[in-house]
Amino acid sequence: MDIENITVVIPRTENTTKSEEPVEVWPLVEASLDSIDADPTTRQAAEAALEVSDGCATLANYLLSQEDEVPKLDFRSKVPLLVRAAKLAQDDGGAESIYDPEEGMIFFETEDHPFAFPVHEEWTVDWERVADEVQEGYSWDGTETEVWALDWLMAYLDIPSDDYMVDDEDEDDDQYYSRI
Repeated sequence: MDIENITVVIPRTENTTKSEEPVEVWPLVEASLDSIDADPTTRQAAEAALEVSDGCATLANYLLSQEDEVPKLDFRSKVPLLVRAAKLAQDDGGAESIYDPEEGMIFFETEDHPFAFPVHEEWTVDWERVADEVQEGYSWDGTETEVWALDWLMAYLDIPSDDYMVDDEDEDDDQYYSRI
């Protein structure tokens, strides 16, 4: 896959000034990764994640998890990633997307993890055309996903966790820290 040429067309609501022109995904993801000073391994995992629907949702979740750590996070990649995840899911079945207009959220249910993304600020996007399903009052069974966001992203590289996690031998609580 030529990552540099991945584009998505973002469906827009009526009467907006935004056009439905193809948007290049990788430059926006790269800007997000630059804003968090991502290392080369994280960038490789991001590239691999872009190939599948659940990977795009996982990558968006990882970037969103960095928002508290990096106040100036460049997250222009959010909408293209979510649109790509929903579009790929129609082909690969790796995720189901549900839009809740009442909550202003889009949910991705993958085989391994559920994700929730607030999208109320992206009001020009026609989320009903993006999602597989529209459901007001969607009952989401997800939990906090920020803690494991990097681990889930690294799974797209097929790197054993021992290669990027280190055990703090001075502690008795089995706490592990990422080398990344």
